[in-house]
Amino acid sequence: LKSAEAAGVANLLVAATDAELLKLVEATADGRRLGVELGAGSPRSAQEMAILKWQLVGKLLSHGFSVLFAHPATVLVRDPFEHLYRDADIETMTVGWDDPSAYGYNHVIDDPSMGFTRFCHGSRIGGYEPRFFFSMPTPEALGLTKRMTKHMEALYATESADLVGMREREAFLKELWLPSHDNFTAVGAVLRVMNYLCFVNSKVLFRHLRHVSGAMKPVAVSLSYHTDVLTRMSAIYAHYHEGESKALMELPLADVTDSSTLANTPCDVSRSWRSAAAEAAVAKTVMGGSPYAWGGVRGFSFLPNGKLSTPWGEGTWGTLPERQDVLFADFVGAKHNVQLSHGVAVSTRCSDGNVVLLRSVKNAPEGR
Repeated sequence: LKSAEAAGVANLLVAATDAELLKLVEATADGRRLGVELGAGSPRSAQEMAILKWQLVGKLLSHGFSVLFAHPATVLVRDPFEHLYRDADIETMTVGWDDPSAYGYNHVIDDPSMGFTRFCHGSRIGGYEPRFFFSMPTPEALGLTKRMTKHMEALYATESADLVGMREREAFLKELWLPSHDNFTAVGAVLRVMNYLCFVNSKVLFRHLRHVSGAMKPVAVSLSYHTDVLTRMSAIYAHYHEGESKALMELPLADVTDSSTLANTPCDVSRSWRSAAAEAAVAKTVMGGSPYAWGGVRGFSFLPNGKLSTPWGEGTWGTLPERQDVLFADFVGAKHNVQLSHGVAVSTRCSDGNVVLLRSVKNAPEGR
């Protein structure tokens, strides 16, 4: 609400789902109130909140209103209504961080067994953000809200907010991106992806934008990649509305509340092979799973005694002194910390936090 006022946004509708929040909103809005009954009962589960969200957006669309939905964990920097195209059913923020991840790219699958027709061209894209989108009052957009309501109703009421958010993103992407096939019929909504440097997710801001001197001010920032929301929202507000950048620049890339992430794993500790590393479970796993495909590129192997073989040159690897569950993998002048997660290896580059997935291709057919 504070950032909306600073950005000059007056046409703001806040859905208050409990009595305390309603009192706060009424005080901030000088007593102006639109009575909308959202049902009794508090506190609400994450699933119930998601259902109410899509029902409310659908109700507004059905009465002919265009709707710009913004999750509470959003900082408005400029008036977003001045930066919309209004040429699509849905304009949505992306969870991507560059042109390929935000807008898609040509993804080629190679099958050498097919000879001269070995290459299959496809499309790959990062997800869309249901926490920040603009919807025109069209039948297709209204149909999307009904589909999303059904997706949310299919979830369990006991599921965590993080899991509900993940399922919501999956359903949002499915409904807007997948074509009609088999028993699935797409809602047919025309989509525009918002510019990721204007409508910014928090990964773009903390990984890139805050370090660019003289960068254009974004329109809005959504804290979609972080859970330490209040700390970061305060720092973003101070940076863009008060000209105070110290807090923003001092925050780490990843959550300050999560000391276990690779982004917070030190890179200035000893990074040399130690004989005890061979007995670590993570070391045995990566040696047994070699070779790997690093970001889709084959030929990446964790060899005995800390030797690393990569398509770009030789390197070294081992376990970190203070984190036996984390490996270092250093080659061609770059340091990386690697951790196993959900059956794949995840690498974070020390210099800029860039993340790459490693997939074992030990038992995969050649070219796949």
